[in-house]
Amino acid sequence: MKTYTYIVKRAKSRKKQTDRVSFVASTASPDRYGDIIDQKGWITSNYRKNPVVLLNHDSSQLPIGKGNVSIKNQQLVIDVEFDDEDPRAQEVKRKAQNGFMNAVSVGFRPLESKSRSELSSDSPYYGKRGMYYSKAELLEVSIVTIPANGEATMLEQKFYNSLKEDLLSEMKNLIKENMFISKHILEVIEEDDRYVVSFAKGETEEPEEIEEIEEEEIEEEYKEEEEEEEEKDLSEESTEDMEKADKEEEEEKEDKDFNDLIEAFAYILTS
Repeated sequence: MKTYTYIVKRAKSRKKQTDRVSFVASTASPDRYGDIIDQKGWITSNYRKNPVVLLNHDSSQLPIGKGNVSIKNQQLVIDVEFDDEDPRAQEVKRKAQNGFMNAVSVGFRPLESKSRSELSSDSPYYGKRGMYYSKAELLEVSIVTIPANGEATMLEQKFYNSLKEDLLSEMKNLIKENMFISKHILEVIEEDDRYVVSFAKGETEEPEEIEEIEEEEIEEEYKEEEEEEEEKDLSEESTEDMEKADKEEEEEKEDKDFNDLIEAFAYILTS
């Protein structure tokens, strides 16, 4: 049996390479108090002049970073750049990049507002409780442990999920089609900066030599083979069904093993 070796190099984590972390800072969904901020009503001009990022809205402490805000897909989005020379900011950045703090919250000054119950009943912002802010001035954005708006979370995880799906598809195509190898995995060896995977590769059958034989010999051999095949048909029919079922079960197991390995590769390359 021939073997084929495929080498997967370990990639550095994108989360550790980037200096910025992106969050959805605000959406038009009701927060835990029932309040809604119209995303078209954000006034961000003054914030852009003083783009402070705080920790838990504590303005008595120095900022831990600065933010770049924009409206994307009807949401207020912020790219946070942490102050790497501040130990506290470094700690928050580490917790954010490693998934221990995934949320932000906005501090704002209401400019135009009314109770949601005062809105027209056919308004998408109508509600029995909470306020509707049609216009608001952004003052600050904070990294928080628990956000008022449950949708104000990190965008990095969404990027990771999309990257993982693309990676899975790319690796499957590479291994199954471009590399022309079988699905049977012999071993996986971990080295310092890579994983070496050995696969079984099917033997290539050599073309058989064609012998010249007389026409009568062909007919005689054909009749004998036909009679033998007829005798075996009944007994082999049930055997073939069993073998087919066993083969299908084995292929399903190989597919599952292969997909499990690809999932592991995706985790290795993106973590």
